[in-house]
Amino acid sequence: MRWLPSVTLTIVSILFTTLPGIAAESIILPLGKTTISISIDSLENYANQGTITPKESLATYLKLLSPGQQQTLLRLLKTRYTNQDISIQPFFNSPLILAFLSHLGNIIQTQSGDNGVEAIHTSLIKVSNTPNGFTIIDVMRQFPSPEIRLDIEQTLEILTQVFTLIQQTQTVTQSLEILSKIEAKKADFTDFSKIPDLRELGIFKSIKKTITVNNPENNRNFEVDIYLPDTSISTDQNLTKLSYPVIVISHGLASDRSRFENLARHLTSYGFAVAVPQHPGSDYQQFQLLLKGEVKDLFEPEQFIDRPKDITALLNHLEKLNSSDFNDQLDLQNVGVVGHSLGGYTALTLAGATLDFTQLKTDCQQSNIPLNPSIFLQCRALELPEHNYNLQDSRVKAIFILNPVNSIILGKSGLSKIKIPVFITASNADFLAPALSEQLQSFTWLTTPQKYLMMQNHATHFYDITQENTSELSQIPQFVPPTSEISRYYVKALSTAFFKTYLNQDSQYKPYLNAAYIQNITDPAYPISLIQSLTPNQLNNAIKGITPDQN
Repeated sequence: MRWLPSVTLTIVSILFTTLPGIAAESIILPLGKTTISISIDSLENYANQGTITPKESLATYLKLLSPGQQQTLLRLLKTRYTNQDISIQPFFNSPLILAFLSHLGNIIQTQSGDNGVEAIHTSLIKVSNTPNGFTIIDVMRQFPSPEIRLDIEQTLEILTQVFTLIQQTQTVTQSLEILSKIEAKKADFTDFSKIPDLRELGIFKSIKKTITVNNPENNRNFEVDIYLPDTSISTDQNLTKLSYPVIVISHGLASDRSRFENLARHLTSYGFAVAVPQHPGSDYQQFQLLLKGEVKDLFEPEQFIDRPKDITALLNHLEKLNSSDFNDQLDLQNVGVVGHSLGGYTALTLAGATLDFTQLKTDCQQSNIPLNPSIFLQCRALELPEHNYNLQDSRVKAIFILNPVNSIILGKSGLSKIKIPVFITASNADFLAPALSEQLQSFTWLTTPQKYLMMQNHATHFYDITQENTSELSQIPQFVPPTSEISRYYVKALSTAFFKTYLNQDSQYKPYLNAAYIQNITDPAYPISLIQSLTPNQLNNAIKGITPDQN
């Protein structure tokens, strides 16, 4: 459980960094009929000197932290933040951010016990224009109230739930490893040393071209990168006459199509035509526009509908161009979709999943901060007109989804409508779309007989972020963990095998889609497990710590 200490540290850090964000002179912790006060001065002295007198109330709480955690707290208190290029104000125009802060304000309150969201807003705005930047303590002192009240009961309850989720996820990961080994023992023997290594490039080099597509339903244009196998230098006439199944890659929220070029070229090397569209309105450009104050949100609810419809418009456009521009080499009746995060939702709807407004109305009424941050995003769907949206595209024959967001917007009712092959990847250190609720539970709801679940140890949500493509985040280890490159090799191999099996109907790739193959390629430092069957009862037992029967 290597990632547990870092997660624990993150939770402690969140508490200390949010507390300063809304306090002025002291932090008040009501405990029954008594209260405990921690002065901001003592925090500042601690930040400056690194020590504190035993008589200070802060000293009592510092004893709860390990030496390493105390050092992290010191760094947090001393770090000076600058905003040379952006304003913090636009973030408060985003309903996603406001929803989170509103939940947070239920715990971190004003002196009178009111929700602290407005005070958070005020204090951050005041310090955001400081010429030399600001520290967390500077933010504290701008809070428009002499005291801040911390609802300690809610805080402890959330911490308990967080630690429970961490433990349950680890327990389930161990159970999946056992189930994967059981499936591996039942598999037919394959000597993987004598068949191609799908982690390596295939025989084709790729040609890239960019086209612009118009979606007539919303009258918006978007760019698409097309990757085609290069047969120009081949003397084999059979290769030049091949028809290539099309794979569409749908990026996640605040991402863009360029981050999937490596995967696109890999799939193209195995004889697929790959199309990677930009999703305007929920991409990295939208994020930049939010920072500049030119748009009001990171995401508009219409994106839940526009994204899958854009892909349908793309496939329609490619059908028109197939003869004139692609020599009829695009097989547009055998389409696969790869989707990451929100792109995973997009792929699921194209595969036949439907929006579940009843589930949304139930789950979006939570009064406390959910342990699943993706809920804030999914609940935005309630701003849509409540229709029976038909987003399925019958040309889509298989989907491969990475850390998908789906649990309440689609739910059991929506996911059960999918009849085509589905491959889901999950990461046990994903705290934006937690594996237990967003992937594992969803996997048990799928009724299609051809389904696969891969669980990655020590991996996070950020499959698409690398040192090269996101320099502003790459300095933060949590965003670019060591598993990232290894994870991409796993995905390259398994997505190739999956689409070869279900788009090309090539049975020689089926052995790769088995736990025995996973045992062959898994990195001992960052292991993965693969299963094809998981019942709700097995998942519930795993959550309870009941070890699967290995006989």
